Amino acid sequence: MSQHAIAYVHSRNITDETVRRVFLAVAEQSKGEGDILGLNLWDADIPALAQRAGLDAAEFRRQLRTLKQHVRMDVLEHSDGLWEIVYGPSYTKPRPAKPDLTRGGPHPFWMPGWEQQSIWGYEEGLGHLYAQLFANQDDPDAEPRIWITPPSYLVRDVDELAAAIAEALTPYVSVRVPAVLVKSWLTTPPLSAR
Repeated sequence: MSQHAIAYVHSRNITDETVRRVFLAVAEQSKGEGDILGLNLWDADIPALAQRAGLDAAEFRRQLRTLKQHVRMDVLEHSDGLWEIVYGPSYTKPRPAKPDLTRGGPHPFWMPGWEQQSIWGYEEGLGHLYAQLFANQDDPDAEPRIWITPPSYLVRDVDELAAAIAEALTPYVSVRVPAVLVKSWLTTPPLSAR
């Protein structure tokens, strides 16, 4: 049980009692302690969660589908019965400002757990963006764990770079990271750095 996720749900001050109960049932199963919280939920597990929330399984599914209308989050329902649910403080922070790519780089990458050595920037004259990402525990003298650069990646704007990084992070994170969240870590410093 994630106390951090439960505290986050309470901080949202959701007035609809049913929505709050469903969100709390999700939070109880969530993983993560920082800005990203979430879980992968199999459809077969929904009846037990629904019972905890005092609902039948069909109503619980309906509430899951509409949950993002009450709280900024991603709720992805896959055809194989998997529900990907991602939410947290990073979803409720202000929208990132458009970065100034005329400065070139390197720019810091502020993803928690990756912010100490990771950089990204614009290759002047070549017309593409790059990223070199290290997990905080990586040896600073080693090669980057993730290297977004041609010829494997040819990205021309921050949205493409965020999508490429989100995909490349998949083996290293417990919950899939949405590209919009990666973009915020590319463009907006954390409150502690402002």
